[in-house]
Amino acid sequence: MIRGFEMKKKCDKLLGILCYALGILAALYVGGYLMLIKPIHVIIIAFGNDMLTLPLLLKSIIKIAFSTTFAGLVWCIGYIGYNFFKGDEDPDWAAIEARFRNKHSDTTNEDLLKEREV
Repeated sequence: MIRGFEMKKKCDKLLGILCYALGILAALYVGGYLMLIKPIHVIIIAFGNDMLTLPLLLKSIIKIAFSTTFAGLVWCIGYIGYNFFKGDEDPDWAAIEARFRNKHSDTTNEDLLKEREV
């Protein structure tokens, strides 16, 4: 039973990392290439061939202006997928506190108060 639970946690973690990585790659492709680099390239080629028109220029400028916003949106979708698979399990605060107390058991509260006074 425990082994199956650990396997599910590992699969969820792997799927979360995969969603995060795909979100980054998709954001770079869509926001970086399709909406930033490609319109700049189209403007340069159209200008070089004397085919640059106002609608083409405006369309390209709008794409360039919104490229980072759209890249952020695509990245956020991947991040939401990561958090979905990561889950919302709270850490075991009692265990963390016990480890902290064991680590600092040689100093007492009086010692800490004396250190702060000095």
